[in-house]
Amino acid sequence: MPHSPRLSTDFSPADMARALEDAMQTPAPTRIDKQVPSVPWGPTLQFDTTHVYPALSESLERTATLGSSVSADSAARARVTTSGIPDHKAPLPKLRYFAPVGVAGGMGPLATVDLQKKLFEAGERKLNELAEKTGRQVTDQDHMGVISFNMGHMIQDRTAYIKSFKGDPDDPQAVREHLLKDVAENPFWGALHVCMALKNAGAHVIMFPCNTFHAWFDLLAEHVKLPMLHIAEATVLSLQQAKDELPENPQIGLIATTGTVDSRLYQAAGERMEKFGGPKITWRHPTPGTQDKAMRGIYDGVKAGNIPLGAALLNEVVLELIKDGVHAFVDGCTEVHPAIGDITYPVPQVDAATALAETAVRLSMVLARLERKFS
Repeated sequence: MPHSPRLSTDFSPADMARALEDAMQTPAPTRIDKQVPSVPWGPTLQFDTTHVYPALSESLERTATLGSSVSADSAARARVTTSGIPDHKAPLPKLRYFAPVGVAGGMGPLATVDLQKKLFEAGERKLNELAEKTGRQVTDQDHMGVISFNMGHMIQDRTAYIKSFKGDPDDPQAVREHLLKDVAENPFWGALHVCMALKNAGAHVIMFPCNTFHAWFDLLAEHVKLPMLHIAEATVLSLQQAKDELPENPQIGLIATTGTVDSRLYQAAGERMEKFGGPKITWRHPTPGTQDKAMRGIYDGVKAGNIPLGAALLNEVVLELIKDGVHAFVDGCTEVHPAIGDITYPVPQVDAATALAETAVRLSMVLARLERKFS
């Protein structure tokens, strides 16, 4: 059962509450600087993760004042990037409905392709809505641009690295040091290179087809300086959208990797959203033995290319959660929905990747509008 987020988020958990409060109140003027894009279709406005909520609430457009700073680094990079391209006088096409989005893929490879498909489908639904209103036929040029790097070899296993932490999980400084450790096993550094490549390739916003990797979300936002979308928060808002189909305080099953469960990614997102009208969720997890089945379904099944095995194991996980009384369940790993998305269950199945795609489409449209208005 598809659900699309009502408001769509991204956000760094540390800044979420303040950003939401700013977005919901009469905002103060916000300065937006200009930059030389790395490629002609790249962003000319310097947004970052802190701009996502104000943009989606339209407060950013109402209060923006345009800056004009251009860093020497970005200007030099633009010259290098465009060197060797023949000069031409014909103007390049401008953004239509969407700004290009970036997918930091390879986490895993099939989940990356699945997210690309959902991005296309979500964008097509929006275009069909517009075509119905205007009577104008949809063309190739109308669709949202997606820049996707499916670079699995660059990004090490997220769950394995999170589980290697031997310190106090309640010590934020110790956790931060572990997540930034300069070792080959840390997936952060490869992901950072992929994100910077997406930025230089012209992406206006970045998302990740991996729930577990969001343990590094805040740290990456500090380095990339580009809007990023948070999959768990998009999913919680999707549940908020579906509140008429759920009890007031729903029990939601979570099918995810052990790394995602241990990092409390969805629990933290749910707690943040409660302050702003989100449902008070009780998250239900599989028993330890069934969680092992979930991991086998994800790793030995989907990631290994054995979809039937993945479907069989993950279906058993779902049936146990339903037996335990959940009101809905979340495909909280992007490997899960490709395996069991076609199975009909007696409770709603909420796909995190679909929620992320719907959010990305909305933000892409906002960013395109802002680029047209201010550039």
